[in-house]
Amino acid sequence: MARAYKKTYLNGAMRNLGVMLDCGVRKYGYPISDFYDKFLSCDVSRQFANGNPRYLVGFSGAELADMVVQESGSPISEKNDGTYIVGPEYWAGWVLAYYQWRSRRSFAYMQRKGLGINKVMSMYNPLHEADLAKFANVADGIIESK
Repeated sequence: MARAYKKTYLNGAMRNLGVMLDCGVRKYGYPISDFYDKFLSCDVSRQFANGNPRYLVGFSGAELADMVVQESGSPISEKNDGTYIVGPEYWAGWVLAYYQWRSRRSFAYMQRKGLGINKVMSMYNPLHEADLAKFANVADGIIESK
């Protein structure tokens, strides 16, 4: 089965999903699980998983965060200095974007099968410095065990 989008979009998509999650936590102040639930329930997650280039790389990660918040009915924050932290939230988005592309599964499916944001965040140590293939192998094991 073909992937939803070409590998040329992957690095930008990974960065944008990482920035989106970081903004959801730092800019908007949501707990990561609450923001991720908002992401899963809005069109942004479906457009991203379907490979819509506008959502992968056309919008910035901060703009994606704004869209998630707006679709949930909350007000948009004007605070947007364009900075983000490459920490656990960023890593979680970054690695989930990679795994979604590699596995061809939707974010909602991964969540239902046990690979939700809290599980991914719990894997930050020791996997944040590991090769992406290591995360993918662990993630496959989680999904296949359900």
